[in-house]
Amino acid sequence: MELYQLETFLAVAREQSFTRAGEILGLTQPAVTRQIAALERDLGVELIERRGRSFGLTAAGRVVEEQAAQVLAAAHQLRSRVQSMSSPKHGEVSVACVTTVGLHTLPSLVAEFASRYPDVRVRVWSGRMDGVIDRLLDGRADVGLVSAPVSHPHVLTLPLFDDPVIAVATPEFAEKLPRPLPVETLGELDLILFESPSRFRSLVDAALQNAGVLPRIAMELDSHEAVRQAVLLGRGLALVPQQAVPDDLASGRLVRIEVRGLDPIVRRTCLILRRGDNLELPPIRNFVWLTLARYASGVWRREVIPA
Repeated sequence: MELYQLETFLAVAREQSFTRAGEILGLTQPAVTRQIAALERDLGVELIERRGRSFGLTAAGRVVEEQAAQVLAAAHQLRSRVQSMSSPKHGEVSVACVTTVGLHTLPSLVAEFASRYPDVRVRVWSGRMDGVIDRLLDGRADVGLVSAPVSHPHVLTLPLFDDPVIAVATPEFAEKLPRPLPVETLGELDLILFESPSRFRSLVDAALQNAGVLPRIAMELDSHEAVRQAVLLGRGLALVPQQAVPDDLASGRLVRIEVRGLDPIVRRTCLILRRGDNLELPPIRNFVWLTLARYASGVWRREVIPA
């Protein structure tokens, strides 16, 4: 079994096509077929169901798909770590983050890191919080950036900054509302909210429930960017993380609505690490220290980070 065979198999499984996998990998379709056949011979099982033009993985194929991703990630991490140890100013840092952090916090952080360490490659993955945690725990990410503290025995959480959740609307929508807006009036307006179930929505729902508000939901969307776009169209009032709309507030495209009687809602952006990692690799250690210095200066110091 060779690593390149596993990489080819994953491409075939992902694309559900030998031809498209070959195009991505720079291989001919016959070469892809030969590699998959060799992998099947080595494992002694069929991995792909061949029924005319239909495509599907066998039960063994699904197992190999899951394990191959972990094997390739481990091999990549091994290569990166060895290279980093022999060349401290080179190497790679893999960062997994939630989407909002990826859009609004990470770009300037990566830019500053790149200016200091131009020969270190930064790989970024963004998605939902459970995906960030999974990637950190299985080694596909060196560090994680999330929007809430993580309670897990193998994860160390380092708070960075608080991000208030605010009510926003277009100036045209807002001018029809009393200012400040009584919380009981909030239940009479069309609300644009992040989808449920989610950690963010649970945070918002709990605050509304505590205030006795039964929300009239006009839109439920699967990203804060989608919520932002909908509120910019004047479709209602939205509850969003402040870091998702700084440019809109500064330009006046959106205005913040003070809601009287609604308790403050706050998300806490955190850096997460695998508990027990000693940060011996210079690129990872430098990224962590830069992040802590940038967002939590004076709070976290090297000597107080527990093992």
